[in-house]
Amino acid sequence: MLEYHLFFGRASVSDQEWSDFAAQVVTANLPDGFTAFDADGQWMNPATRRISRERTKVIVVAVPDSAASASAIARIKDEYRQRFHQISVGTTLQPVCGAF
Repeated sequence: MLEYHLFFGRASVSDQEWSDFAAQVVTANLPDGFTAFDADGQWMNPATRRISRERTKVIVVAVPDSAASASAIARIKDEYRQRFHQISVGTTLQPVCGAF
């Protein structure tokens, strides 16, 4: 399996907008489940070198190592960037041994 950590900056994303996004996009692409929690983040814009501090939502999910899983993650990230005018969604990825 692969474990993804996705970091969603929420400087301009309300709680209701996040809830709608999670229900409509995250759940649709990760129907077997995921974990989401609040965090405080800091990020430097590579173009302006400006540091921003903002509320962040972190999603952790373990999925099969497959093209379908990679596509689901890409759809989530792409939709968030597009919907909320974000430059990026931070991502870490590691192989794990998992069972549910």
